[in-house]
Amino acid sequence: MVKQNIHESALNYFIEHQEELCEKYNGKELLMCGERVVGAFDTLHDAAEEGRRLFGSGNFSVQKCIPGEEAYTVYIQPLVLA
Repeated sequence: MVKQNIHESALNYFIEHQEELCEKYNGKELLMCGERVVGAFDTLHDAAEEGRRLFGSGNFSVQKCIPGEEAYTVYIQPLVLA
């Protein structure tokens, strides 16, 4: 069995629970670590800063909580935090 990384786990968890997450957090940026929602933030920057503080760079995911398949599209790019 292949172990999923935390980013795959977070995305799969989001897809499986999207409806209930959107009812609770619609429009928020979800800070996720694996299959766990750690927090909901108004901005990507705030979610990423808290993720970096709690878990270190690269050890968390941020998912925009919106309904529909558009939420499944993940663009990966470097995020520079000042």
